[in-house]
Amino acid sequence: MTSLPAHEALLTTRFTVVQRSRGRSAVAAAAYRAATRLTDARTGAIWDYGRKKGVLDSFVMAPPSSPAWTHDREALWSRAELAEKRKDAQTARETQVAIPRDLKPSQYRAFLADIAAPYVAAGAIVDVTVHVPLASDGDLQPHAHLLLTTRALDPTTETGFASKRNAALAAFFDSGGRKGGGGRGDAMTAERARIAAVVNDHLRAAGSRRRADPRSYAARGDPRQPEPKLGEQRMAAIRKRRSHDRRSAVVAGMRATRKLENEITKLEMEMALKARGFARAPARQTRAPHQQDYKAGLLRDRFPDLILPPDTAAALYMVDVRDPRRTRALLRDGAWVETDDESGTVTMWGPHSADAAALASTISEATGYGVDHLSRTAAASKPGTSRRKSAMPEEEAVTLADRWRRRGFSDVSESPAGVRVGLGGRSRLLDQGDQVDLHGPVSDAALRALAAKAAEDWSGRLELEGPWPPEAAGRLWLECQRQGVGLNGYEPPPAVAAAWAAESGSVADTATKLRAVRSETREADLLLSAAAGDVAALRKLDPPLRAFVASFLDDDQRADLVKAEREEVVASLHEFRKFGSRELERDPRAATVVAQPDTSAPADDYKRRPS
Repeated sequence: MTSLPAHEALLTTRFTVVQRSRGRSAVAAAAYRAATRLTDARTGAIWDYGRKKGVLDSFVMAPPSSPAWTHDREALWSRAELAEKRKDAQTARETQVAIPRDLKPSQYRAFLADIAAPYVAAGAIVDVTVHVPLASDGDLQPHAHLLLTTRALDPTTETGFASKRNAALAAFFDSGGRKGGGGRGDAMTAERARIAAVVNDHLRAAGSRRRADPRSYAARGDPRQPEPKLGEQRMAAIRKRRSHDRRSAVVAGMRATRKLENEITKLEMEMALKARGFARAPARQTRAPHQQDYKAGLLRDRFPDLILPPDTAAALYMVDVRDPRRTRALLRDGAWVETDDESGTVTMWGPHSADAAALASTISEATGYGVDHLSRTAAASKPGTSRRKSAMPEEEAVTLADRWRRRGFSDVSESPAGVRVGLGGRSRLLDQGDQVDLHGPVSDAALRALAAKAAEDWSGRLELEGPWPPEAAGRLWLECQRQGVGLNGYEPPPAVAAAWAAESGSVADTATKLRAVRSETREADLLLSAAAGDVAALRKLDPPLRAFVASFLDDDQRADLVKAEREEVVASLHEFRKFGSRELERDPRAATVVAQPDTSAPADDYKRRPS
């Protein structure tokens, strides 16, 4: 198991030179890396590393139209040695780079070709070898050695190489002083960043969520300490004697500790996702100085390409990723930054915040999402209360959030700043208990939510805080009238009052019609029951309908009526009353029920006075 956090890819780069004054040879270096036998034409020395293990692949990349000998490893490096006359000559350069484990072996060549492409374009010949030794965790540790020629090709010379060093290639590695290109080490820093970009491109294409970061731990604001370097030869010696030396023991201890910290961070993230209430892990009594902040980890896990500045990471107060399509971050200054994967938007709202702007910008750069800012457009409060100055306790936030969910709102989350309620589109509501802030457009949904809050939590009254858009205030007053809520200190303009008068009159008329419909439906049900022999239902009918069932209809007609649909009966009630009225004119006693029928007997057991 790797000691790296789940979002992090290993980025190992080493830039070295093969220097003759140190007793090194480009031919020997090529033979060792390719695990082959080569003869140095300059010295006659034979370098045989054919028994070396762990070499997966090797190949040579050269500029277009290069002569055939450039692909012959022995001829290539012998000529490179012969081209150098000085005893302190640099006969080759080397770039060593780790290959991400998330890449398949079939993808290695394409990955390394992208690493080497700028070198080849600068005129270098690149001898690439892939090694796959065992790592300390027992898994393979693939990496590549790229051995570069220091001179461009020149067919007019005896060796085939130019008489001067390749300045275009050197610019990738040398800077500072007389070499130009900024300060010392700047060129290598830029080259490391370029390689990291290639690594991330291939990880992204492979579907991996890991990313490489070329910055140092210190530059990232990461308290971890870099590991002492362990070379291949040291690791081979350790495996051979089956015991650690002092340096490898230190590294093994650091990695074991990091694995435990990664497991703790993973557990914290899982608890934060499942927690009811604030989206954060429980506090620890002690916290190791190198512990990775799980809040930044949640963001990196959601946005693999996110490069989070240390100051911005430190400003995070809470991160909520419980919704797989939305991410919400609350900063320590009370500002919110939210992302919506469906709309491709990063939204800032709450207090103006430089940290929120920085976070939104970094997320936008990592995702390509657009950035939107929602200002506070309106506020309201419970009459006689003042604005909260302290953080909201978690228990209170949970209670408020549950009330919003019971009102039918699903986009609800608790935080120390209050309960955030999404109202669809760009509208947000922040409930702080006795105060509610509206952010974004003052939509009808926002006004309905505010009035419902006042009706349930504020004893049916609310008052406006600060300036309100006149049109929005009028719409809120109308909504308050609909829900029976009083709006303190607001006098509706004549047009708004007239609108409510028209609406309330229409509502009253509609209510009358509804009552009529309900009454007819009930009469139809009673009539059908009476036709089926229910004397209690018969007695509840008005006299015309009672006479219609008991006297006007015969037994067969009552049996047919029982089979009718309710809607048919409702539509015919007027006609039935006419028939019943005529029956009463003929016999005033037609609607009188003189005996209880046997409920098991048919409808002809109705008894009427003889005419």
